[in-house]
Amino acid sequence: MILSLGAVVEAVIVCRDVEASAGFHTRAFDLDVIERDGAEVLLGVKGVETGRIRLVPAPAGAETAETAEDPRVWDIGPRLLGMYSRDLDRSVRSIDDAGGRSREPVTYPYGSASLSECVALGSDGVWWTLPKAGAGHRPSPALEGDPDRLHGELHTAVIVPADHEEALRFFTEGGGLTVVFDGEMSGEPFERMIGMPSGASLRLSFLVSADQAPARLEIMSFTGVDAADLSDRPLGLRRVVFAAEDPVSLITALEACGGDRVGEHVVRGPGGIEVELRATPGAAS
Repeated sequence: MILSLGAVVEAVIVCRDVEASAGFHTRAFDLDVIERDGAEVLLGVKGVETGRIRLVPAPAGAETAETAEDPRVWDIGPRLLGMYSRDLDRSVRSIDDAGGRSREPVTYPYGSASLSECVALGSDGVWWTLPKAGAGHRPSPALEGDPDRLHGELHTAVIVPADHEEALRFFTEGGGLTVVFDGEMSGEPFERMIGMPSGASLRLSFLVSADQAPARLEIMSFTGVDAADLSDRPLGLRRVVFAAEDPVSLITALEACGGDRVGEHVVRGPGGIEVELRATPGAAS
């Protein structure tokens, strides 16, 4: 059996105020409250088992960081989450009305086609990327199940590591994911979309599991920017939970590629992201 991470079941956001964060995400993205577990809230699209967001309270002391500046997109660490949008102008209004800060949508070349996308800052310093859903977008059960829905489920989790190649090795050799896109992007559209300095560039690697089920993983790195290392920032995106048929073997493989074990089925990986493996039904644990 080939060992491979599956879909991102959950992305875990550490919050200053869980209820305020839940309010932002439900208003901005029309997400449903799937369950409440003590102080934690699980959000997603009802009927879709992957691509969910778990909001957890900050540990003691972390909530005092309210005066700290929000991270920039290119700062090192777990940095963005993304979901498809059918209408970027409506998404911008929805995010801003919920208390976020959107940048203007842009259209740029993407392979042999073009892609329209906007980037926005949400609660707890989490950046969001919203590509416009088109005929060729990757699977989104939420959009396919409801033709009137504006946003899909969680589409992607994005890390900005200090070493791009090391992060690729961790998730491909250790995690068994496949790279379906790896390229560099620069120019005025990306400077407007992300806010990066003139002349800067970014490298983006898009990784998928065998079934390409959402959510998926992206690795992003930048040149020509002054990036801060915020891999230990206590707030914001801290963990991704992957489905796995063999969590025990996969954890061992991820450790062999540089992961630091921090729990039974959890390793700390590139950019400070915590990777948790959750056994799929009937899988070895």
